[in-house]
Amino acid sequence: MVDPHRIVVKRAIILLAIVTSGCQQGLISPSPSPTRTPAALSPCPAGAPAPAGPQALLSNLPAPDDLAFDNDGRLLFGDINAGTVSALGIDGTVQRIEGGLNVPEGIVVLGSGEILVAEQGRNRIVAIDPVSHAVSQWRAFANRTGQEGIDGIGPVLSGIADAPGGVIVPDSPNGVVWRVSLDGKAATQIGSGMTRPVGAAADHNGRIFVADEGGAVWTLDPARRRFATLPTPDDVVVGRAGDIFVNTLGDNAIHELDAQGQQLSMMSGLNQPQGIALDGADNLYYTESGRGRIGRVVRSFVLDPPKVTRTAGGTFIICPVVRRALGFHEPVSLTTGSSLTTAILQLVQPGTDSSGGLEVQTPDHSVTIYVGGGGLLSLSQVVSLP
Repeated sequence: MVDPHRIVVKRAIILLAIVTSGCQQGLISPSPSPTRTPAALSPCPAGAPAPAGPQALLSNLPAPDDLAFDNDGRLLFGDINAGTVSALGIDGTVQRIEGGLNVPEGIVVLGSGEILVAEQGRNRIVAIDPVSHAVSQWRAFANRTGQEGIDGIGPVLSGIADAPGGVIVPDSPNGVVWRVSLDGKAATQIGSGMTRPVGAAADHNGRIFVADEGGAVWTLDPARRRFATLPTPDDVVVGRAGDIFVNTLGDNAIHELDAQGQQLSMMSGLNQPQGIALDGADNLYYTESGRGRIGRVVRSFVLDPPKVTRTAGGTFIICPVVRRALGFHEPVSLTTGSSLTTAILQLVQPGTDSSGGLEVQTPDHSVTIYVGGGGLLSLSQVVSLP
């Protein structure tokens, strides 16, 4: 009779041999070593409350005029005395985009990033390449009236539902409005009979608003109708919720109107408010040509420059700085785009008393973050990585 103890020992030796052989041949993988679990990301503190009321962003400018935002969220502004178009960054730095322009007025940015500028002194629109800053003629207009040339231009209709593509161009000296193809080659007249149309905007339904220095804001839908009577309107923009803002030179004010043309609020005491613009969060930006400055009124929230930390593991922790307007209590969300080269490791949403935060791993030199609120408001920010 075979000793049972010897049988158990033999089986153990055989099993050990099989396991050893399997590991050597790669048939059985050894247990992986545990990976480091990153520490839970804490939400970054909220920024200080945004200033209430008007806030000066730039001062001591020769004669700032029209405004527009480029595709990177920078505020573009023209200066009719300096003959320049420049960009104001979120960090307060100013970059000159182009000089030597003859009374640069209206500005609009195409989806490609190309910047269109109305040169009133030459009654034409030029295109500025966003990278090389090369200037080329986009379209010239006839002016036999002896009056000042073209003023404000825009908007681009390509992204608006129920509206044909193109750029709206008020032909100021001739009292008509054109819809011009994105390449500037074809033009269709869509409005006439105005005194001096100098600015245009469109709502999400494609209804076009035209500011007329003759004392009216018109709608073209498609027939021309009087929307509001105001003293010397100079420009018009439409907010995300459908409210309309008009800067007026006759009373040096900015009027906020509802979708039916009823006044909701008015900011007065300005000095030649020649330009207005709204960012993606419906904050109001304006120029005061008479005081040589650009101002802002925060109506929801703004983003200050973020704080970025590189960890020992080679990842980046990004702390946005969300600054809320007094009275704005809606929740906001934080997102960023993931790509083949960028991995989102952790993401903490902002709260009413925090700005959220995220940790990413990427070889890229920058990432873009997005902060949205209320379903309509959204700001983007390009974050440079050290």
